[in-house]
Amino acid sequence: MAAVPPRDPRQSLLYVLWRLAAMGTGFLVAGGVALYRIRSGHELPGAGWFALWFATTAFFWGFAGLFLRRLALGPVSTPLFGAAVFGVLAFLGYLAGQVAAPFFAMIGTRVLPFVKPSDLVFYAFAGMTIAGAAGTAFSRNIIYSAWSLLFAFMGVAGLYIFLGADFPAVAQVLIYVGGILVLILFAIMLTKQIGEDPKLTNVHLALPVGAALGAAAVAMLVYMAVMAPWKTVDNPRFDPTSGPLGVAFLTEYLLPFEIASVVLLAALVGSVIIARKEIKETTDSAP
Repeated sequence: MAAVPPRDPRQSLLYVLWRLAAMGTGFLVAGGVALYRIRSGHELPGAGWFALWFATTAFFWGFAGLFLRRLALGPVSTPLFGAAVFGVLAFLGYLAGQVAAPFFAMIGTRVLPFVKPSDLVFYAFAGMTIAGAAGTAFSRNIIYSAWSLLFAFMGVAGLYIFLGADFPAVAQVLIYVGGILVLILFAIMLTKQIGEDPKLTNVHLALPVGAALGAAAVAMLVYMAVMAPWKTVDNPRFDPTSGPLGVAFLTEYLLPFEIASVVLLAALVGSVIIARKEIKETTDSAP
């Protein structure tokens, strides 16, 4: 008859209840000390700090027994770990109460009254553009890069609206988001090599060179933003630009517009010829 292995005492119901009771006791003691501090308005005495240390130790002992079972705590290590956790929490509380709270109070009284809702929307679009561009450039999965490009395009369209350029904003959504991005996604999904393992199609190469070029571009943009003589008006007018652009394309700039159309058509035909040539070579080389 095979021997029955001994049951782990940490799996018993009494063990779980004992640990939960320790966590609940620590929570109640800490809540009681905090309530006393709020109602009295005085600094905590030595007994109050000792009670907080005891509450932290009891809560940590119960939490470690349930969720950190690989951490073996004894009668000596438990108070030491509790003191370490209590010290970290006290330091974070000091930073939150003495540093972060006055800083955010200053922002609330001096900065927020001058912030307009339109400024917040502008910063939201700018942040979405930067985050989408970063996801496109730094993601190792080309599918995630394509989806990040969607947010970058939408953010740029929002920035065009703030500039009063309605035609580029609509063209950004219709052409780039509705056309080019969808074409990129279809190309990714229908390509056999990418469909098997998309992680191998967006490998980071020459990262130091790219980082240097990125730093130079950011420095140039910051310099332009600070030093450029930006013109501001009190009441800006957002007149529609679609009508004047259409008239300009069909009158004054008709010849450049038609030449650009022919060049784009030639590029499309050339891409089709190159693609057919590659397909034919692949078919001929296949066994």
